[in-house]
Amino acid sequence: MSSRDKILATVTKNQPEGRDLPALPAASAAGGDHAAVFMSTLEAIGGAVYVVSGFDRIATILKEKFPDARRIINGVTETPADIGDPHTLENVDLAILPAHFGVAENGACWITEKQMVQRALPFITQHLVLVLPKSAIVADMHAAYERIDAGDPYGFATFIAGPSKTADIEQSLVLGAHGPASLTVFLLDGQQSDAGYY
Repeated sequence: MSSRDKILATVTKNQPEGRDLPALPAASAAGGDHAAVFMSTLEAIGGAVYVVSGFDRIATILKEKFPDARRIINGVTETPADIGDPHTLENVDLAILPAHFGVAENGACWITEKQMVQRALPFITQHLVLVLPKSAIVADMHAAYERIDAGDPYGFATFIAGPSKTADIEQSLVLGAHGPASLTVFLLDGQQSDAGYY
């Protein structure tokens, strides 16, 4: 028996007993105010959240919050022109996009390629705005992955939580270093999802 075989035999002999994986929390999506948890979590990581009754209110808040935004791409209430070359997005000040749902435990929003207009847009814009129904908040990532599994197929998608940030060993926090400098989420209260946005 070679040294390698002896080592592998010893490792195999001394492995711990196998045991079943813990059960997933099946009731995690039931009960509780998921929207309130989502809002406090997202605000804690640097995002801003508004509960609104409709798109008119969103437009008013955005005009107040981003008065200097020149190039705006609105993928929620408009159909943006086809953007072939992502390099043409380098000067986008504000991107407004729909999201499928939010996750209360970490303040993340799930957005697929279909909603992004162009894959680079959510990451290259100076400021990112996501819009989703208030009722589309799930409790945790277990519930999120169950919802993803039951949804439409997609080529590319991501969870987005908070503005882009990075920090060094001296704990200097920089926002917008490699992505949007801000994330604003609008929760539509009482709105029905339409036009295939959600």
